[in-house]
Amino acid sequence: MIKAPDVTFFYVVVAFIASLLVLKRYLFGPLSAILDEREREASSAERVHAESLRELEKAVAHAEAELAHARGESLGIREKLRAEGRAQLEHKLEEARREAEATLSRAMDEISQAASRASAELPGSARDLARTLAEKILGRKIAA
Repeated sequence: MIKAPDVTFFYVVVAFIASLLVLKRYLFGPLSAILDEREREASSAERVHAESLRELEKAVAHAEAELAHARGESLGIREKLRAEGRAQLEHKLEEARREAEATLSRAMDEISQAASRASAELPGSARDLARTLAEKILGRKIAA
């Protein structure tokens, strides 16, 4: 007896090839396209991120340079103002010294004049005082 060949194997192979073609067209193709697009977006995002970091570093470096320049200028201005303040202080102190010396000189002149007047008046006052004291002690008038 001759048997008819078993065709189920061919049916399985045909079904497999048909399934493969359908799955390739409707599943593997779109899924591969989605994965490729995701890969492109990820690499694009990575490039944008790296570029943004470079730009940020440049901006920070530029800002730090400007800050250092401004700091240098402000230090110069501060030192200039300090020097001007010291000069004004020295000028005012010198004026105050001169005024104090002038006032002291006038006061010494006044004291010297008052001492001279007191020295000139002292002998006459001493005589008058001695006479008055003697009159009080003796209880009578003394002839000068």
